[in-house]
Amino acid sequence: MTPGLLDVRLLPNIRLGIIPLEGHMQIGPLNTFTIYDSRIATVETQTGAMVFRDHRDVSAYLNEFAVHEGHALFGEQCRERLTEWADRFRS
Repeated sequence: MTPGLLDVRLLPNIRLGIIPLEGHMQIGPLNTFTIYDSRIATVETQTGAMVFRDHRDVSAYLNEFAVHEGHALFGEQCRERLTEWADRFRS
């Protein structure tokens, strides 16, 4: 059986957060981005990928991530919401 999100969130090197569907976020992500550490971030667009190494650029994505993280549910709240969504999907 393939592990699900409820299983993945228990791994010691994973911190899973989910952003609820309801509520209001002032900004939404316009592109997918990955922050590897404070020195490098990548941004994927429809036409390609960009690599950022300048501290100011990486900091901008760290700040954007912090905004999204502030809306996310973690731990028990995350588990409860995923269970709720799974039950709703199955019914």
